[in-house]
Parts: sequence; structure tokens; C-alpha cells
Amino acid sequence: MTFRMIALATAVASVSAWGALAQQPQMQHPLGSQMTLSADSLPEECRAAVQASGQMEIMQGMNMSGMMQNMQGMTANMPEAQKGYMQAMVKMHGPMMTGIMAKDADVAFICGMIAHHQGAIDMANVVIKSGDNAEAKKMAEKTIKEQGQEIAEMKEWLRKNARKEGNR
Repeated sequence: MTFRMIALATAVASVSAWGALAQQPQMQHPLGSQMTLSADSLPEECRAAVQASGQMEIMQGMNMSGMMQNMQGMTANMPEAQKGYMQAMVKMHGPMMTGIMAKDADVAFICGMIAHHQGAIDMANVVIKSGDNAEAKKMAEKTIKEQGQEIAEMKEWLRKNARKEGNR
């Protein structure tokens, strides 16, 4: 499995997930878990801002089934850690792409970054589970702690600022 193929699959997944967000709440992910294709994992302020922007309609109408079948074949021979990383990336991209659709640039940034930071946490959990190097695991633990704190800060920022910005 080449890096180019993995990068291509991730890019296709993010574009396809973005298009299917409002259409399908969940579908079976080829890596063995449910792939969230909605903004449900985003804070309410993000969902409200995207809805208010009128951008949810743009996301409707795309079908992910062909892309998911292609990914299933590509991931069949991957080691579990690579599957875990791919799963984390695919899970991240739908909410991240949704978050950046908020009309207000500040809110869009914060909403996109919440999903992005959660993706980093999910990837760090993979190395903790599958990795062998103590230093890499220590960096992963640091990532989980710091990214979790930043997510909490961003959610607090949304609670204070999203309403003021007219996004509700």
C-alpha cells in the first residue's frame, strides 16, 4: 500500500463525506466501525452556525457507497495500526468539513479545529494501543492531554462568542 494511495483515499473520503453529511447519519465503515457522516460530533453552536449559513443544502446528494467499497479493498491488507489511523482520519474529515462551512470565519475556524483536534486524539490512541516505542507513546499521551484541553477551550469560546457573532 503506497502513501499516495492512502492520501488519495483520505482525500476522496473527506470530499465524499462532506457531500453526504446531511444525507446519511451513519454507514458501515470498511475498517470495522460506524463512520459518522453528520455534524453530530460537533458542538451545537457549530451545527447551528452551519445550518444558519445555508450550506447544509450544498452537502446533500452525494453517495459514498462506491468510495467506501474502494477503501475496503485498499485497507484489506493494512496492519491494524494503519487501519486505525485511516479510521481516525475518515472520522475526522466529515465534521471538520462541516465545521468550516459556518458563515462566520472565526466560528468556522473553531468548529473545524475541534474536529481536527479530535482526529489527533483518535490517532494518538492508535499509537498507544499499537505502538512499540515508549517515546512515541509519551508524545501521544501529551497530544491527548493538550488537544483535549484545547477542545475544551474552543467549546468555551463557542459558548461565549458564537451567539454574539449572530450564528444562532
